[in-house]
Amino acid sequence: MNPGLGLITFHRALNYGAVLQTYALYSVLTRLGGNVTVLDYRNPVLEERHKPLCVSTCRKWTDLVRLLFLSRNHNHKYRKFRRFLMDNVNLSGPLCSLRDLERVSDDYAAFITGSDQVWNGNITGWDPAYFLVFTDVDKRNSYAASFGFAEIPEGRSEEYRRLLCGFKHMSVREQQAATVIQGLIGKRPEVVLDPTLLLRADEWEEISIRPKRKRYILVYGFAGENYLRFASGLARKTGLRIVCIGNPLFPKPCFAYERDAGPEEFLGLFRDASYIVTNSFHGVAFAINFNVPFFLEFLPEASGVNARLENIVDLFGLSGRLISRGEIANQELSMDFSLINSTLESERQKSFRFLRMLVSQLG
Repeated sequence: MNPGLGLITFHRALNYGAVLQTYALYSVLTRLGGNVTVLDYRNPVLEERHKPLCVSTCRKWTDLVRLLFLSRNHNHKYRKFRRFLMDNVNLSGPLCSLRDLERVSDDYAAFITGSDQVWNGNITGWDPAYFLVFTDVDKRNSYAASFGFAEIPEGRSEEYRRLLCGFKHMSVREQQAATVIQGLIGKRPEVVLDPTLLLRADEWEEISIRPKRKRYILVYGFAGENYLRFASGLARKTGLRIVCIGNPLFPKPCFAYERDAGPEEFLGLFRDASYIVTNSFHGVAFAINFNVPFFLEFLPEASGVNARLENIVDLFGLSGRLISRGEIANQELSMDFSLINSTLESERQKSFRFLRMLVSQLG
């Protein structure tokens, strides 16, 4: 077996895309012969954001409201996420600081940071651990790392330039990220697929839990009214019920909610949906993988993180599925996935070549 390969990412986030991309990258690297460990690194900002709800964590009256009305489902979901990781990936012991990471650096032949928005400092609190500063330059690699944004935040260019210069092999998830990096350090990294798209639908089905619900429109995403309004119109047009993945304090009338779905149940809900309506990157990714007709909306421009959605729209030619002001450019409900699947397979092969190269250099 190859020497150890350490993977650092957002594995502890209570977020389906973050956890499933961790599982996917771990699985693919292991299949390619890597002796992979997911570093159980605990970024303080992410730990605060993705934690169980309990009395001791309440700081203001809104926390108490969430505790009273949302904690049961939230904490049940939290336990499902933790169990999924324990059952499906090889985790290191807890690592809570750069010093902890430096201490284990010699235990691994190489490290990979990614995928997900590991280079978005607004998410991590500008944590340099995700740039692998705790180890030697010749051990630093990235796979499908993402900024989430198309431009470096004001005043951060020199910091990013310094951090990005120290990689042996680098790949990113979006063309926009490759352009940004080329402008900073004069080298253009390879653009590869998000790990969730490396696994085929039948591989995801093996770990999915099929829902009891039949014939439904699945809604999954972040705050926004246009795509929810569009989903309601689609329900009227098709006669299908809307099922929404989420645990809101103020639920929408006539929506059915999956409030505590774990990663396996999330996969099943995507697999069996009749249509999917989303403004999430990973919502689009799983709709593509399962070949379920879908509609997507960009997030508000103020969020600054549409680069990932723009990239996947451009890559797969999905502009006709975009929702704008509650409507879509293409009124066709069905989708022809033949060209999408062909593009996906071609991009998979390119991404696998990059990963095989990484693993082969550990032998």
